Parts: sequence; C-alpha cells; structure tokens
Amino acid sequence: MSFRRRKYPEVLDNLLTTMVGGVAAEAHPFPAAGEQQAFFLDQPPVQKIVSVYGTRNGDTVTFKAGTDYQLEADKQTLSWLNLDQPPEPGTLIHINYLREDTKPSLTDLQVGSVTRTLAESVALEIGRLYAQLQAVYDAGFIDSASGSALDKVVSLLDIKRIKGTRPTATIRLSRSKGARGNITVPAGTRVLDDQVRYEYETTETVTMAENQNTISVTARDLEPGNEPVEADTLTLLSIPIAGISQVTNPGPAQRARADETDEELRTRAKNFLHGSEKATDGALRQVLARNQLTADFDDAVPGLVTITPHGEDLSPERLEQLRKELELTRPAGVRVILAAPLTPRSLDLAIRLKTADKVVEADLRAAHAKVRKAISDYFEQLPTREDASLNQLVGRILAVDHVVDVHIDHAMAMVNNTATNLLDPAAGIIELADSPTVLGELTIADPNLPTELDLVISFPANADIPVQSQLENALSQALAYLNDLASEPVAPGDAEAQAKRTLNLGKLLLILPLPGRTPVLLSDHDNAPGPLPNPADIAPYQLQAFLSQASGLSVVLHDPSSHYQIGHGERLLLNTLVIQVEG
Repeated sequence: MSFRRRKYPEVLDNLLTTMVGGVAAEAHPFPAAGEQQAFFLDQPPVQKIVSVYGTRNGDTVTFKAGTDYQLEADKQTLSWLNLDQPPEPGTLIHINYLREDTKPSLTDLQVGSVTRTLAESVALEIGRLYAQLQAVYDAGFIDSASGSALDKVVSLLDIKRIKGTRPTATIRLSRSKGARGNITVPAGTRVLDDQVRYEYETTETVTMAENQNTISVTARDLEPGNEPVEADTLTLLSIPIAGISQVTNPGPAQRARADETDEELRTRAKNFLHGSEKATDGALRQVLARNQLTADFDDAVPGLVTITPHGEDLSPERLEQLRKELELTRPAGVRVILAAPLTPRSLDLAIRLKTADKVVEADLRAAHAKVRKAISDYFEQLPTREDASLNQLVGRILAVDHVVDVHIDHAMAMVNNTATNLLDPAAGIIELADSPTVLGELTIADPNLPTELDLVISFPANADIPVQSQLENALSQALAYLNDLASEPVAPGDAEAQAKRTLNLGKLLLILPLPGRTPVLLSDHDNAPGPLPNPADIAPYQLQAFLSQASGLSVVLHDPSSHYQIGHGERLLLNTLVIQVEG
C-alpha cells in the first residue's frame, strides 16, 4: 500500500473541479508508455486542464502548465514537457480538468462567495485528515516512525530501546599500511575482547577518508548487566574489515546518560536482520568469525554443509561449543557436520629490503618492525585458500618509511612432505589456494642493518680459560665467509648451496679455538664435509648462540637440530661474545 498526503490546495482544487462538473484527480501512472510521455485523458473533449499534482523526492508537487505539461490540439492528450524534473517513476499523477460538453450548475466560485467559502472549509478539514493519515502511515515504517511509534515497529523484531544505563565506549580503528581508498565501517559492527567475554557494537556508520589513518566511533555493550570495560580491552573485530589493521578502546567504557535516540534505534533495527540472518553461508561464517576461526565450507550436497575448521590447538570443549553455535544458526532441514580440525601449513617467507642510506639505526629497526607487522597483517586478512598477491604484499612493504625497494626471495612450505617454493613471480602470486596456510618464519635481510650474533661460553672454574681474541678472530673469519656466500643468489632447489648458507650449533663448535680443540675453517669443511661436533664433544665448555634480526626475529642455537638459514643479501655481525665461569 502506498499513500500520498494531499494538502489543502490540492483538496480545494479537487472539490471545486467536481462542483463545476469537471473531472477531479484522474490518476495516471508515471512514466507513460512511449518516449513522448503522452497521457490520454479518459473523458474528452477537454476544455482546460485545471491542475496536475504528483510526487517528486517523496513530496507532493504542483506541476505547471506550459512548463511541465501541455494539452494537445486533439483535446484529449496531455504531453509531458519537462523530462529533466519529472515525477518519481512508479508514482501516480492526478489531473483535474474541465470538459467542453459539461455545463456547470454552480458558477460562483469567486473568493468570498458562499460556494467558495463552504468548499474551503471542507477542504481545510479534509487536508487535516490527510495530515493525520500521513502521521499514521509514517508510524508504520522504520525510516519514518519516531518515539513510541518507532518502539512499536522495532518490537516486531523483539528489539527494545536501550536505556541510559548501558556501558558505551569510544572505539578507535586504524588503517593498515598500504591500504588505499575510503574504508567504511557500518553501524552494528561488533567489537570483542580477546577472550570473547564482552561484545560491543558501533552505533553509527563512519568512513575513513583516503589519507586518514585512524577514526573513532561510539560502541555500546550488547549485554545490559556488564560492567564498563577497561581501556584497551576491545581489540578484535568479530568480522574483519579489509583495510583495518587494529581496533581498540583508548579509554575505559562509561555508562550512557541518555536513552538510545530514534536514529540509533533505527540503525540498530536495520542491522538486525543482517546480523541475525540464518540459512545462509554468511551466517555460518559469522559463527566462525566470532570464534576467531577460519574454515573450509563444503555445500556441494543439497541439505548438507560440512565445515572443517582450521587450527592445531582446538580443545574438545571449544569444538563442542562451536558445534552448538552452528546448530543454533543452521536453517531447518539443513544438516551441518563439523569435521575434524585441519592444521594449516606454515609458510616461511624470506625477503630482502633495501632501505635508505644515512638513516639512524633506531629508525631502521622501527622500519623493520613495521614491515614485519604489515606482512603479518596481510596474511591474517587473506581469505582462506586464496593466493597471496605479490603486488599487494610489496605495496604494503614499500609504504613503510625508509624502505626503498623489496625483493621476495622465496616462500617455502611443505607440500606432500617436501619443502616447496610456492612463489610464482610470473603470475605475481604465492600459490596458497590448495591448502589453508599461516605465516611461519619471516626472514628479513637488509644490508644496512645486519643480523646480530651473540655468544655465551660457560666453563667450570677448574677449566682452562679460552682466549677471547682467538675466539673473536675465528668468529669474524667465519661470518665474513658466510656473508660472501649470502651475497650471491641461490636457487631454491640447490641443496648444497643452501647447506653452506645454514648456520647451526655444530658449525660454531667446529670453528671455535677452545682449549684442547683444533678449530676447522668453515670453507675447509664445506669443501670436504664431515661430521660436526656436538655439545658433548666440547665438554666441560658450554655454548649458547643467539641470532637476532633487526625486525625482532630471534633464533636460539641450543642443540644439534637447531639452525638458521641465512637469506640472500643478509649480513651477520658479531655483537657480543661473553666468556664466563659457571656460577
């Protein structure tokens, strides 16, 4: 049902036209058939068109003769002239006109006459009734209802206006490095704490402009009985938004002082159906998102959906809770099977950075940390089983200050129990579509910021003291040799070259001139490989080795199986060598 309020001038025109024997409010749908927009009046011949009323932008409009329309010479056709400002398509226009062959019984329609005065009085009352009907009509729709009428409309969805005691918080969202364009965060976006104890939803839609890095929006607790949360508690989006890397509440939540406004209630009600949708793939995916999980969905069989969650530490209790939530969300007649969790494979990524010269070390270290975070954020936001785009990845890296260039050396993962390079430079992708994948070890090489090596050699008080200068010379020589090897590219399948560029505990034990041991040069070992010593071979001396990249990655060489793969272009530098007596 549609309704258009007829105001006093239109009602009066209708009454006066009827009183003089004319045709009042003849309805025609707009637009008419044909390009000329011709409307054929029902009762010709027409002497005069009195008035034409219609709708534009939701309001009643009086159209003008000679500007918007005209009566053709056939005295039957009304032609529309102004197609730049026509009535709204799909609405009715109402035409008042006089017929040539009708003689009016009442002709005294001048202002102040008895006939005119009576007609105006009736038209005024009818106009008031139309105004009341408009209010009643508006009260039935969520976009136009207000106050208690809006409360009744949203009650159909079992939604009630939130009173002024509900906790509210200011949520700050941050743009991902390299993200471009406007980013819209719709009203009703859910924000959680890391333990999923509290769930807030935003109360308005906000848009982060192209060059804007942060934006704030108010969010309200969904549960009325909760206490306000502390600052930096709400840090997770229930459904990730592309381009948003971080969310938090900078300050503690506070209880609202005013009830929910009509606009806030209207927005929340509009988002209700979207947020509570069932019987859709999106609804089931929202359950996974709320539980901070990804999964494979298989709905190839009608009436059956098989969900395989990804994760290696999902407890039976958590899986049972997930199964219950999926059961509550699934539509009637559809069976949902929760399959055994699938452990995502780990992707080891090696990149080379070229950073700007003459930049202080602290700024370079900060740049490395930002690069690491940009890469981590990208893989966290990457949809499951979707290839990674090298252009997007490189774009995020180059967006970091002081990074001049970047090269991705390899992206290694286990495929059929074999280490495989998934990097496809020709296609511009990392091939991840065949299996769920998470980012594993990220190696960042930068000639301007070497990887530091720290060693601690411990020995009992009754043992001979190693000569520190001899140890430092041996380590410097070995690191120089390794740096020369790292300066040249190595094919991923060249196992021999990769083995030479791998530093492990055995190689360090081999080169160190400890008392009672004869050191061996790494170059000699690589030319004639032999068995490497183990910690027991250097007793009573003990060795601990730590490798630290500028971006924060640290590797500890503590047993024969631990190792560190030196990336192309990476430089190793001896940072500290500590020789100490066991306490």
